[in-house]
Amino acid sequence: MSALVDGLFFWRGIYAAPVTAAFADALLALLLIMWIAADQRDHPQVERPFDYGFLLMVFWLPYLPYYLWRTRRFAGLGIFAGFLGLFSLGFLVQLAMWSAFVMYPR
Repeated sequence: MSALVDGLFFWRGIYAAPVTAAFADALLALLLIMWIAADQRDHPQVERPFDYGFLLMVFWLPYLPYYLWRTRRFAGLGIFAGFLGLFSLGFLVQLAMWSAFVMYPR
């Protein structure tokens, strides 16, 4: 939904407010952290220290590829690529629209 809003703003020539973009990225990161915490319960090979939630909130970015590799091996790398694509989807939509405007001007 955030990528669609970014695309609509770009199409109309309006720059998205940095607050809304930051809010969307923070919400996506929070949902990702909550997914890791819930998914970890299905994988007992990953140890959970007593302050796992706090450590996950602070170090989620370097921990995510490690966690996906540890639990899913090569499929985890594909999932990680999907998460990176999800985070950059707004930019990719704007890039696709820009390339369409360059190739097919009005």
